[in-house]
Amino acid sequence: MALPLLRYALWALGLAAVAIGLSIFLLGADATARASVNVLRVVMPVADDVIGLAEPDADSELRFYAVFWIAYGITLIGTARNLLATLWRVPWLAGLFFAGGVGRVLSYLAVGAPHPLFLTLMVVELVLPAVFIGFWYFARAKAA
Repeated sequence: MALPLLRYALWALGLAAVAIGLSIFLLGADATARASVNVLRVVMPVADDVIGLAEPDADSELRFYAVFWIAYGITLIGTARNLLATLWRVPWLAGLFFAGGVGRVLSYLAVGAPHPLFLTLMVVELVLPAVFIGFWYFARAKAA
């Protein structure tokens, strides 16, 4: 049961990472954030005021990093497609995702609370890796 769940979770996060990365790369971080805020509104009331992402420096920086997010997504999908042979990647991929969440925590502590969209992403990035590790642990035992 853990192996298929892990495969689906890797596919889901991989597809999301590629889609978000492509959106940031092609449309910009501001447009991507505004679209994400509209999706988040389905579950909670949030303000429109995603600030600073349309600024040239922020847009340039985030479009640069978007290609790494796309590469991360492609790696997740590749791992899901050949899971038994690439199971060893899962803790590393989960660790990278978790490190991104820690980066958001450091930003929160250094400069203050961001828009609720980014707080939501921070929680996901801190919690989801534990789910992946749990699936990986049981999938590894099953695969052995």
